[in-house]
Amino acid sequence: MNLKAILLATIIGLSVPAIADIALDTHAVAQIYANEGTYTDSEWQVTIGYDGNALSYYGENLRTGDSIRLRGAKVSGNSQRRIYTWTNGNIRYQVAWKPSEPQIIRLEVFDGRGRKILNRLLYNG
Repeated sequence: MNLKAILLATIIGLSVPAIADIALDTHAVAQIYANEGTYTDSEWQVTIGYDGNALSYYGENLRTGDSIRLRGAKVSGNSQRRIYTWTNGNIRYQVAWKPSEPQIIRLEVFDGRGRKILNRLLYNG
């Protein structure tokens, strides 16, 4: 039996949780919260909130009255810019916002080829 190998494996096994605790900022990960609320401009209104435990999107064209409701956003981005993405068929709805400016969101809609068909800044309040 190789005592040095067993000792090394034990030390490494005990060290990994401590290294992971130092290397991973779990508090930053936990702070990815939803920027809930209603945001508008002259033509669009978007409401972001929770429907059960799923992040939801309700968007309405104020000029035509057309609307869409989506559930289950994919959350991405980083601590400076958060992004929520919903899909409806091959259309992708994306809302981006900065935690430093929670009253403003950028709404982008992409067609099935990835071409941006809508790009608007919407404001809360």
